[in-house]
Amino acid sequence: MTRIEVSRVTCIADVRLTPALEAEADLMGLLRTYSTRGKQVALKSRAALLPGKRFGLVEAPSDLIRMYVPRQHERAVMARLAATADLFMPGRGSVFAEDAVIVGDPLEFWDQSRLCLDAPAWADDQRMQPAPYDLIFCIVPRGHGDDLARVMLDMGLCVPTVSYGEGVGLRDRLGLLRITIPVEKEILWFLVPPGDSDFVVDVATRKAGLTQPGHGFLGRSPVRALAVNSRLLVDRRRHVASMEQVISTLDQLRGSTDWRRMSGIHPRRSAGMHRHARAMTRLTLVCEEGTSGGPVRAALDAGAGGATLVRLNRRAPAPIDHADDEAAMVSHARECCDLIVRQSLAGRIEEAVTASGLYEDPVHGFIEVGQVHDAVTYRPG
Repeated sequence: MTRIEVSRVTCIADVRLTPALEAEADLMGLLRTYSTRGKQVALKSRAALLPGKRFGLVEAPSDLIRMYVPRQHERAVMARLAATADLFMPGRGSVFAEDAVIVGDPLEFWDQSRLCLDAPAWADDQRMQPAPYDLIFCIVPRGHGDDLARVMLDMGLCVPTVSYGEGVGLRDRLGLLRITIPVEKEILWFLVPPGDSDFVVDVATRKAGLTQPGHGFLGRSPVRALAVNSRLLVDRRRHVASMEQVISTLDQLRGSTDWRRMSGIHPRRSAGMHRHARAMTRLTLVCEEGTSGGPVRAALDAGAGGATLVRLNRRAPAPIDHADDEAAMVSHARECCDLIVRQSLAGRIEEAVTASGLYEDPVHGFIEVGQVHDAVTYRPG
């Protein structure tokens, strides 16, 4: 098997921007993009005469698009995607990158002969460089995500993104208790400055009850973000510039987001007391739709605690001519299974998944290996 060091670039954007983003990926010579449907959540003010909460939640259907690029070109790719979708405008979306290793048969994620990854001229501006952020992902039973999203918005911490999946593994080992745990999951993504990261982990752990059985899982990974959606409130503009635009400008002038951290105002409350693991490994199995059962069972038997199944759509450029009609008819439906495991188990699980036929017909899969620097979940016993 080959191992390729890459940058995984993730772009979260309104669904209406997806065609333009995919077309830009084609122009850059990127052969495969993988997307799943989700939503970006914000607050919207209600009429003053209505009883109840002053702000409601408003959802913007969005796509989470991932692509794998040469590490030396990640900034150029992010800059071109941000320019294509105008992601520096609050409310449009986010784009960020993280290190990953792809394991599998020789895979072509880009066309070396037509790779065109020149960054826009403005990308050389020191104020427009990727900034360190923490990506916090929280997996909770379906229907429980709105309460957690509202907490983050009410506190002004971040704009949550929500996608959907299915839980596999732990639920099947809890006996009668399993009937109380829904298989459908909501996956909440929070992009936060490192200064607020511990505070967000603590708030999410307590609000979602993640140390209780069946309540979910939280992980945290460092990423490099070029554009981050900051539109917490959808409301009529009352000034020439919105508050989000003012904040974004101050971020650029100060060179970081440290000036607006929340942690100095709300000290961390016993943060870390619920953390059960550090420096874990994320194994992401990507394969043809309907074929993940064997590899996932092999991973669970080898020691993985559980997995989250997400359905993806793979997009590849259309054939230039009709000589490859058979390739054009191949299904683009994919399944993605995320497993968060101890580093000491990662090698054994990789071997078990390989032996299960992940890279063979009809699975045609690969493994993406990444790092998770913190994890919170229920641990029996």
